Amino acid sequence: MDNLIRFQDLQMHSAFSDFLIALSDARLVHYASDLLPELELTNEVDFMLSIQKAKLVMATLHMPVEEHFRRIYRTREGLVYCDYKLSHVAYILVGINGDVSNKKVASIQYELIKRLLSIK
Repeated sequence: MDNLIRFQDLQMHSAFSDFLIALSDARLVHYASDLLPELELTNEVDFMLSIQKAKLVMATLHMPVEEHFRRIYRTREGLVYCDYKLSHVAYILVGINGDVSNKKVASIQYELIKRLLSIK
C-alpha cells in the first residue's frame, strides 16, 4: 500500500494533472466561432449572450461547465481574438439558445422539437 498515491496528493503530480486536462480537452471538439457563419450571425453581443445562456443551462443542472466550455485565444489575419472550445452538447446548447428572431436559430429549435415528437 505504500505505492498508492492518495487522492489529495494527485493535485501535486503535474503529469497526472496534465493527463486529466488532456482528457477533458479531448471532448472539446468544436469552436464556438464556427457557429457564427452556420447561424448566419453578425452580432457578436447576441452570440456571447447565447454562450452565457448555454453555460447557465449547464450550471442550473449542476453540470460541470468547465468540462464543456474552455476559453481560448486564436489568431486570424494578425489579430488575436477570444473563442471557446466546446463539447458537442455545449455546441448544440449555444445554437438553440440564440436569438429566436434569427431564422436559423428558430429553425434549429423547431427541428429539435419535431425530432423529439417524431413529427414528419
